[in-house]
Amino acid sequence: MENQKSSSIRCLNLDKRNNMLLEVRDIVTTFDVEGKILTALQEVSFEIDKGQTLGIVGESGCGKSVTSLSVMGLLPKPSGNTISGQVLFEGQDLLKLSPDEMGKIRGKRIAMIFQEPMTALNPVYRIGRQIGEIFKIHFPSMNDQEILTKSIDLLKDVGIPAPEKRISEYPHQLSGGMRQRVMIAMALACEPDLLICDEPTTALDVTIQAQILELIKELQVKNNMAVIMITHDLGVIAEFCDRVAVMYAGKVVESAHVKDLYKSPKHPYTKGLLSSIPTMNHPRKTKLDTIKGQVPSLFNMPPYCRFENRCPYASDVCRQDYPPTEAIDDSRSVNCHHWKDL
Repeated sequence: MENQKSSSIRCLNLDKRNNMLLEVRDIVTTFDVEGKILTALQEVSFEIDKGQTLGIVGESGCGKSVTSLSVMGLLPKPSGNTISGQVLFEGQDLLKLSPDEMGKIRGKRIAMIFQEPMTALNPVYRIGRQIGEIFKIHFPSMNDQEILTKSIDLLKDVGIPAPEKRISEYPHQLSGGMRQRVMIAMALACEPDLLICDEPTTALDVTIQAQILELIKELQVKNNMAVIMITHDLGVIAEFCDRVAVMYAGKVVESAHVKDLYKSPKHPYTKGLLSSIPTMNHPRKTKLDTIKGQVPSLFNMPPYCRFENRCPYASDVCRQDYPPTEAIDDSRSVNCHHWKDL
């Protein structure tokens, strides 16, 4: 009986390993600023399975975008440099690949939607040329007519009206929502296994935001694609994601299934974020809860708990050591000395 139980556990672990698409292990990202080395990410870890949606949430300056650029290998050199850790994509460490090897994966197997489409798109090239460049890089055997046909089909897939006309226009001739759809079309051109969305609905109105998120979800289901959704909007996380990693000051402070996180936050920062969301039963004309203070500067990052100066549960132990990562169960972890008090 014991042998059968052990065998079942091994099978479950093997299935989990086979289903894992991306595993980020303890990456440390630094920047050289005027001769001083600043640590933007400190031992960031998370994982995502095939077809799963992981949300990375936190306020501005917590390291969300730097995390995505570290995974994609898009940090500026030599000022930005991932100095340690692993980014395992189907077991292959992306940090050990040469630029040419990474170029074969970036855009084809792993794609990214950037935060601001007006700066991500080249303003002097037509939409068709920018989409077509992806096919020329990853599918050099395609001729110009095949590329044009495929580009128009992509614009149709993302819901852009009159794609035959839009393909010849410049980015400034499109609305913000259309430019974002073009970015999605470019990201999905090679049907990637993983799509990283860095604040894909920033500066869009609520109606367009809902359309963009629904579009990404439809295409995810269609292509069995994993998605990393980077956002500061907890409403987007609740609606869109399966799991969530909460980041603060360059570290992941809590990781859990979305339902568990919203039902019972274990880190004071997560609790503060959730408390700041307006709800239907919130008393009228009363102030929302806020998290007092600011994220510590990279130039003056404390060696102990980075949330200590804003935390209502802070004690002497919080000012002495950074809390270790504690596994609450198989799918949940937290970095806090006082998480049981919550």
